[in-house]
Amino acid sequence: MPVPIIGRLNYSDYQALVIALILLFLEGILRVVTHCLPTFALEFFKGQSERLFTMRFKEMRTRPAENIQDARTFREMAEYWGYTVEEHIVRTQDHCILGIQRLPEGKYSNSAVDSKSYIESMFDRCGISHSAIRNEQTCFSKGIKPVVLLYHGLMMCSEIWMCNLDEERRLACLLADAGYDVWFGNARGNKYSMKHSKYKPNSRKFWDYSMDEFALYDLPDTIDYILETTGAPSLTYIGFSQGAAQAFAALSINPKLNKKVNLFVALAPATSPKGLQNAIVDAFIKASPNIIYLFFGRKAFLTMTMFWQKVLYPPIYTKLLDTAMKFLFGWSGNNMTEEQKAASYYHLYNFTSVKSLVHWFQIIRANSFQMYDELPPYSSPTAMGHYCHRFPTEQIKTPISVFYGGSDSLVKIEVLLKQLPKPVFVKEIPPYEHLDFIWGSEVHKHVFPELFNLLCKYNTCDDEKDMRLSSHEY
Repeated sequence: MPVPIIGRLNYSDYQALVIALILLFLEGILRVVTHCLPTFALEFFKGQSERLFTMRFKEMRTRPAENIQDARTFREMAEYWGYTVEEHIVRTQDHCILGIQRLPEGKYSNSAVDSKSYIESMFDRCGISHSAIRNEQTCFSKGIKPVVLLYHGLMMCSEIWMCNLDEERRLACLLADAGYDVWFGNARGNKYSMKHSKYKPNSRKFWDYSMDEFALYDLPDTIDYILETTGAPSLTYIGFSQGAAQAFAALSINPKLNKKVNLFVALAPATSPKGLQNAIVDAFIKASPNIIYLFFGRKAFLTMTMFWQKVLYPPIYTKLLDTAMKFLFGWSGNNMTEEQKAASYYHLYNFTSVKSLVHWFQIIRANSFQMYDELPPYSSPTAMGHYCHRFPTEQIKTPISVFYGGSDSLVKIEVLLKQLPKPVFVKEIPPYEHLDFIWGSEVHKHVFPELFNLLCKYNTCDDEKDMRLSSHEY
């Protein structure tokens, strides 16, 4: 690989380069040491970290928080809350195997409890209209419920939707109890989608993907599978962060997909982030992508995170993540309780490819929501003579609604809205940061009422829906 000419990086870039090299060296040492340590030694270190933590801090975890924190799978989490889970397999056109989940019914569907009055009382606590509760008259046809697909963000998996400790803040469960057929997507490379019919996870080719593949294969093939399985003509898509970005990308390049999504709800949509809060790290991510590959390789990103999760006492791990997010993004985390963080942060990180991270770095550097650039500046003699395609998001036909935080450093709403056709609904929540849209203490009051109103409007019988969509306004 050619060494960059000195003049192509500024002083901040070289600062980032040196710091990253030091961190890379330390991680390499830790990998070797921890690989040689027996299990009892790891348990000893975890016990010592617990002892040191409890000497200074008070334990904030309740029993439900500990149970969700300790749950190893989506199924364990959903069944802990009392819901039936189905697991499905989607094979993409490029032979990637995705694991997705489904809540086919609500908790009280077969219960002797007066489910309707209980759900109505819970909706009252959230300020959600009772008309959002689905029944046979509001289904597309007899036996077919309105379908909702929830999709996670970058370096996450479907477990993020099951972390909320309070029932009224658990969006997926509210949807299931209200009569929706709820599905959960998983991006290739995370714990539920780490399989390929041609490549093994230890090969470089397995990890050779970016958001392009999410948009070209994962999302369209997942939606096709869900509609074929349920018999529904279309579904509502709710995407958080990158889950929203990949939907913008997929809908912009696949006209047929627009007919299969009756409503797209974008929560904290990140399409053109302005960068990171820390100036040195920000300079690093805007440097040459080849340098990023040099540090992290071309496979999975930050695999050591899983080691720290196993070794450290859980509250310490939570504190570290809180500190890291404040350092990188400037998030205070004040809109989430400490108990909620303890439960959620253990399910925050999951595997993704270094290439998908590089793709985001390219988007930030170019200030354009574009496809992965195979020929970034200075990468080859031909790099100066090519054009990297941007996603034509202004061509999207699906009705779009946007919920964003006024304190979210990853969302530039004025840039996003210029890239889109006029959304049917836009709402700013001034104090909200990025993660508050899934785990915020007041998310059931700030987001859910309008979200359920939108679902009710765009999930009606076909004739009525066509009349409403023709007006295209909320």
